[in-house]
Amino acid sequence: MALALAHTIPATGPAASPLPAISSSIYRHRLTPLEWTAITRIVDELEQSFGSVETPEFADACSLSAQQLPRSLRELAHRFKYLHLPCGAVLLSGVPVDDARIGPSPAHWDAPWRNPPSLREEIAQCLISAALGDIFGWRTQENGRFLRHIVPIDKERNEQLGGSSSATLVWHNEEAFHALRCDFLSIFCYRNEERAETILSYIGDLHIPDDKWAVLAAPRFVILPDKSHLPDQNISEHWRLDDHAFEHIRRMHADPQPVPALSGAREQPFIQVDEAFMQALPGDQDAADALDWLLRQFDAHKASVIMQPGDMLWIDNKRAVHGRSIYRPNYGPRHRWLRRVNLTLNLRGSLPYRENAIGRHIV
Repeated sequence: MALALAHTIPATGPAASPLPAISSSIYRHRLTPLEWTAITRIVDELEQSFGSVETPEFADACSLSAQQLPRSLRELAHRFKYLHLPCGAVLLSGVPVDDARIGPSPAHWDAPWRNPPSLREEIAQCLISAALGDIFGWRTQENGRFLRHIVPIDKERNEQLGGSSSATLVWHNEEAFHALRCDFLSIFCYRNEERAETILSYIGDLHIPDDKWAVLAAPRFVILPDKSHLPDQNISEHWRLDDHAFEHIRRMHADPQPVPALSGAREQPFIQVDEAFMQALPGDQDAADALDWLLRQFDAHKASVIMQPGDMLWIDNKRAVHGRSIYRPNYGPRHRWLRRVNLTLNLRGSLPYRENAIGRHIV
């Protein structure tokens, strides 16, 4: 496996500590003390004004405050999002997590929204991630929650959901079924004592022959909405979604429109794949074979990360697919606990699907 990319971003303080190589597809950066000191000041300011990250007002403030992040971090985000770095993910290390203050790992994703004990960690993740784009949520996924809890849920252990554990979470882009899927996602680790592996494959590591490109870049596939957007996955003690909120999702289930698996520039293509919910159009064996070839190429060019507390993984949702290994959860107060947020480069483009210009929830 190739070595990790060299660290070429100038730092604002002492040189970052050397980090072991993971893969050419994952760029590593450890926050310096000066970088974290500057971030802490902004987190303090936001914490004084907001008791929750789950409001459009916070999301706006976060976008503005991200402009005050250290230049080294803003430059790293800029180079990553505009494809100057040949990688599918950036792993940031050294974001503090106060293990005692955040309390026990939640038993379910349906945790309270306001004044959580992990508020500082939530603000820090949203702030740092906002260097990549604007935060948003999906109305049909936890009522639009920006910062989702990823924890093991026993009844979901065999599902293709974030709460699974007994089944490999197979290759996918987040919300691959939707044209407004995020450009980037940010995953922040609070706990991972089970050492579950986050897996990733970067399209830039693949050689795609002309005959495969011709098939994969044509609208010969359909992708259904994943289960997290269905009504039975949105039952909460804190809110209730009206049935009409799922009308668009139901239409997409009933009449999925053909899409390509690859698109954009031939030399730097974008991916639209969800292995568990995607198939070739009926009777199109060439497309089915090409999709299977692509998935096996992802297998052959796989990188994995065992995230540690304080690790934040930025994933390019258009240039990389990701998943998770099988693992045995330590169900209880210290089981695996990650947080995830979606980011877009084109918030204006989703306006027809949002409540209004201020809202950040796609319906």
